[in-house]
Amino acid sequence: MGIGNIANTGMRAAMTDMEIISNNIANANTIGYKRSYGTFSDVYPNGAGGSSMQAGLGVALTSIHQDFTRGGALYTNNPLDLMIGNNGFFVLKDDSNGAVSYTRAGRFALDNEGYITNGKQRLQGFPASNGVVSAGGTLSDVKISSAPRNATATSSVSEDLNLNSTSEVKVGPFDKDDVETYNYMTSKNVYDSLGNAHSMSTYFVKDADNSWTANVLVDDVAVGTGTVQFSTDGTMQSVTGLDALTFDPGTGAQSPQSFQVSLDNISQYASDNTTRFMSQDGYPVGNLNGYEVDVNGNVVGTYSNEERVLLGKIAVAEFQSVDGLASIGNMSWLETTSSGAPILNPKNSDKNITASVVETSNVDLTQEMIALIGAQHNFQANAQVEQTYNEVMQTVIKI
Repeated sequence: MGIGNIANTGMRAAMTDMEIISNNIANANTIGYKRSYGTFSDVYPNGAGGSSMQAGLGVALTSIHQDFTRGGALYTNNPLDLMIGNNGFFVLKDDSNGAVSYTRAGRFALDNEGYITNGKQRLQGFPASNGVVSAGGTLSDVKISSAPRNATATSSVSEDLNLNSTSEVKVGPFDKDDVETYNYMTSKNVYDSLGNAHSMSTYFVKDADNSWTANVLVDDVAVGTGTVQFSTDGTMQSVTGLDALTFDPGTGAQSPQSFQVSLDNISQYASDNTTRFMSQDGYPVGNLNGYEVDVNGNVVGTYSNEERVLLGKIAVAEFQSVDGLASIGNMSWLETTSSGAPILNPKNSDKNITASVVETSNVDLTQEMIALIGAQHNFQANAQVEQTYNEVMQTVIKI
């Protein structure tokens, strides 16, 4: 009686093994799929007590595991196709019921509201406030809003330049319209609270060796004068009078507008008057031109006013035991008590995200085909045992 049951357990185990292998083969091209494998164990009667005189009862399926090793990389042209380089999972939240799941399949798209989605699920991340992601922030839907960026009034202008130490000393009064009354001029647009551009010019006049006057004008109207003193080695010694400048922008913008001019990087060497770099912190109104995801998972919006804004940081969840995750299909898993709660930290994403790439299945077709042949042979061998058992039983019945 036992031989037939043993053969049946062997055939059932081989069938299960072939089902698992067949599912792997079917998903060989599924983005983010993780191959499965079965674990089997022998079966002995209860109370056998380890006796060598006890025959076994066959084989049973102990568990089905998934292999979470990383798959290959498929390069695409979609900036929202994302691949996790090391450990971890993308975090998804179902907008309809709030259910949270985890996946390695990073094929995402924007919906009509600007949310980054995978089907009906929204990608989760850490929100940014004023371009900064809080280390203790809670997860929220990652959204790339098409709303324009508000204008930002200029509050600081920085000038990095060299003034020629061999320039002649000017003795007459300064006149912006007379090039003979100043030595060098720089110009940069600044912005008011409505985003209107105003031309700010700085006219440098050499008063004496190592001493210069900076005359600041906005829209050709004088707004302040500063003094620049240099050391004998050409480095800036002091700047005064340029830290509290104001002007009236008009056009309904906030007035007066206060700003400062920084000359911290100014120098005076015996070379041409040269502007190395100028910057200011104001912006006109900007429309969204595009977006990108960097290697740290930062979602950055680029705007028509040349502003780059950090919109959020994609979350990567790690688990104490990935083997404890419960598979729910669609290349997704749920946390369980066996997996432990997800470990969520913005640092999990650092140098861990690649854009325009998706992770392919980790199924090796050659390996699976070899395993399939082995499972087939196992089934056939157990079927032969079953057939032999039936023939023996027929003989016994005839006796």
